Amino acid sequence: MRNALLWIHLASVAVFAGATVLMLVQMASFTPMSPESFAAVRETVSTGARDVVLPALLVMVASGMLLVVARPMLIEARWVWAKAAVGLALAAFVLLHAYPTTRQVSAMVGGVAAASVLQQGAPRDASQPPLEVVLVREERGQWIVLALAALAAALAVWRPRLGRRSDAEHG
Repeated sequence: MRNALLWIHLASVAVFAGATVLMLVQMASFTPMSPESFAAVRETVSTGARDVVLPALLVMVASGMLLVVARPMLIEARWVWAKAAVGLALAAFVLLHAYPTTRQVSAMVGGVAAASVLQQGAPRDASQPPLEVVLVREERGQWIVLALAALAAALAVWRPRLGRRSDAEHG
């Protein structure tokens, strides 16, 4: 059971990070596109966020927690708690910033007609930030997501001691 959980966790991490990188590549490639192509890329990014990134995130967090429960010796390891904190911060950031920003961009684009706002500077709703600002916010958010995922992976590989040794470790 523990090995299956580990493989599920590793697969979800790979899918999550891979989808995030793919979204960043797609975001970086939209500038010289026609409004139709831009709308298609945005639909792909939105679908990837909703149908790949969020489920992989949920499986990643759940399987990580189950791994700690399945291996009681890990409960005392400080690196595990640091990794759990980074993982929960990652999940919170995705759920509270990255995914809502992606949804906001998708709502702003809303099809080919709205995508032309990017290229023609057509009038927009004054209560909304410009699409370019939200796109930059979305891209920065995805880079933060990738950095947090890399930090969690580094903690899992490096396994630092983090802090003072306890009395149990001395004896």
